[in-house]
Amino acid sequence: MSLLVAIIFLVVGFVLLTKGADFFIENSANFAEEKGISPHVVGVTIVAFGTSVPELLVSLISSYQGYNDLALGNIVGSNISNIGLVLAVSTFIFYYLLNSNVEPENDANNDSYVMLLAVLLLFIFAGDKLISETEGYLFFSLYLIYIFWLYLRSGNTESSDIDEGKTSFTFLIGGLIALLIGAHITVDSAVEIAKALGVPEIVVGLSVVAVGTSLPELAGTVSAAKMGHKEIAVGNVIGSNIANIFLVMGVLATVSPIEIENFVIERTLPLLIMLTVATFFMIRIPLTRLGGIILFSYFILFIYQLTLI
Repeated sequence: MSLLVAIIFLVVGFVLLTKGADFFIENSANFAEEKGISPHVVGVTIVAFGTSVPELLVSLISSYQGYNDLALGNIVGSNISNIGLVLAVSTFIFYYLLNSNVEPENDANNDSYVMLLAVLLLFIFAGDKLISETEGYLFFSLYLIYIFWLYLRSGNTESSDIDEGKTSFTFLIGGLIALLIGAHITVDSAVEIAKALGVPEIVVGLSVVAVGTSLPELAGTVSAAKMGHKEIAVGNVIGSNIANIFLVMGVLATVSPIEIENFVIERTLPLLIMLTVATFFMIRIPLTRLGGIILFSYFILFIYQLTLI
């Protein structure tokens, strides 16, 4: 496969991932709202899970094909992109289009503790340069506990006024199929590009694939921001980052232990921790345009780091 053909296939894979996620998210959210689930819970569960499906599929397929570096880079890079790119863009939309800031929200603040815990545990577990099967089971168990905690918190939610019947299960299933096909194409073309350019797989995973699989989060968050749904916009980012570590990496490690390179431990994970801590505190005060610029600067630093590999 030539470099040009690989790039074309990569774009096709991203389109399938993004559009598949759109159909999956829209119909999953409609179904949840019809059942009276709160907007924040929709954001951190249904929407976050839907936008994390590309990361899950790409990582599983990469690991199955023996490209563990691509899988790891995809997860870590996606979390950095979710905050430094997706959340930053959201703040710009609120500021320039809606003339408002992202105000503090109790549910988002509570979930940010889980997001911070996930990143810290990942850093601790990565100390021996391996995410073992046992640690994978622990991650997955923590995700189930988190979902149960959300269920308890949303127990008193009133029923939604949304008319039933908006959910299309055809598009829901079709979206999942598009995600699966898009994930296959994305992995194969990304590997071909890495080989053609002589670029390490970890770099492709951290950059091209990570940003590409973050497109559903970007699309979902931008859409929510334009409609003024701050709970879904912020909840999507927080919930997706939790799902990427506890769910995606948890499932991945149970299938096959994940080896971690020195570069990720020494540079990328510390950057993710700093960005997560910054977000943890910034969402507790009005997140303004300045906050968005600070978050975006971390993303630029992340891209710069990749040029040093």
